[in-house]
Amino acid sequence: MARNRKMQMIVPLAADDVDLRDSRRVTKTLPEAVGALPAELNLRFKSDTPLFFADPSDPTIVIRKLRRKTSHGRFVGGKFVEIK
Repeated sequence: MARNRKMQMIVPLAADDVDLRDSRRVTKTLPEAVGALPAELNLRFKSDTPLFFADPSDPTIVIRKLRRKTSHGRFVGGKFVEIK
């Protein structure tokens, strides 16, 4: 005769549960990390390094600064395409 046995199933956490747990951890530690940053932060780049910014008037446009030249454009296929 078969006996009733207790079965235990172990189900891995869903990706959403893991992401939520990580988000909570980051949310708790973020103020401490930001407080540890210096009040003024200077980043230095070589002159041939392009810097990209979002256009404040149109977030679909990207502003690129390269060697004292400013151009507007978009990223298409991972490459910057200048708008004429």
